[in-house]
Formats: sequence, structure tokens, C-alpha cells
Amino acid sequence: MSEESTSQVPTLLPDTPVEPVTLERVAEIFDSENLQYRIEEQPVDEDETVRILRTGFSNAAIALQLRNDTLTVDSVWRGTFATTEGPKLLSVINSWNQQSFAPTLRFFEGPDNTLAASGVRELDVTHGASRNQLGAFVMSTLDAILQSFSFLEEQYPALVTWEEPNHD
Repeated sequence: MSEESTSQVPTLLPDTPVEPVTLERVAEIFDSENLQYRIEEQPVDEDETVRILRTGFSNAAIALQLRNDTLTVDSVWRGTFATTEGPKLLSVINSWNQQSFAPTLRFFEGPDNTLAASGVRELDVTHGASRNQLGAFVMSTLDAILQSFSFLEEQYPALVTWEEPNHD
């Protein structure tokens, strides 16, 4: 192996015991993979806020949060659909959901009489998770979300109005 290729090999960390899942532990996974993110507080009502880890890619906004004993990863595709596309979009999303394990695709009404596509996946963390369990869930979920949104882009190429970053 050349010196350049060995410097790109990630350091393998030993697994940890099963521990409670926190957003800080999720952030450690992002740090180890050199992924950008931010943790923010979002008000729910006058007396309550929730903490959300936000990240994204050129075609997706992704939010991770702990809700009770569940780590929820929710995402929104950057493209928007005309409401007249609802029946076709339902068929496309049903096709993905029948053929794919994750994420579960869905859609909802967006602003200005549009529809937005979203993908969601959850992990029961009632009993915690080890580093490897948490890392496998987070990374496989991010990959699955990007695959599902690539599927939407193949079905609706005219809705792709952004450019992919150049990774030369």
C-alpha cells in the first residue's frame, strides 16, 4: 500500500458495552466518519425543547433525534412535486417501500401547493446500543436515505435543480 492509501484507512475502534444512546454518542459516529453536523435545541412548546442533530447532503436534509426510547432519523428530499403528481408519487413511493428495507418513504404537503418526499427510519434504544450497533444503524440509514433519494431522482429527473459537488 502506498503512504497515501494507508492514510485514508479509517481507524477501527473496539466495540463498547451497550450504553444509553445520546445525541453526543451519535455525534461521535459522525466525527469518526468526518461528516458535518450540528446539534440544536428546537422549542416544542413554552416549557419544552428537543435536541436535534442535523446534517445533510446536496439532495437531502436529515435530522436525528431521540423520542422516548427511539432514535428517529427523518429526512426530506430537496426536490418538490406539484400536488397534481400525488397519485403517481404515491405509486412510486409504494414501489420503493415494497422493494426496500429502509427507509420508509412517504410524502406530505409542503409550502406553495407542493408535495415533499421524506424518508424515515427508527431504532429502538430502550436497552441502549454499543458503538458498533449505533454506528451500523447510523451509517446504513444515511446510505439507505441517499439510495432512496437517488431512486426518486431517477423517477423525476426534471425535479433535480441542484448540482452534485465535485469530489475530484
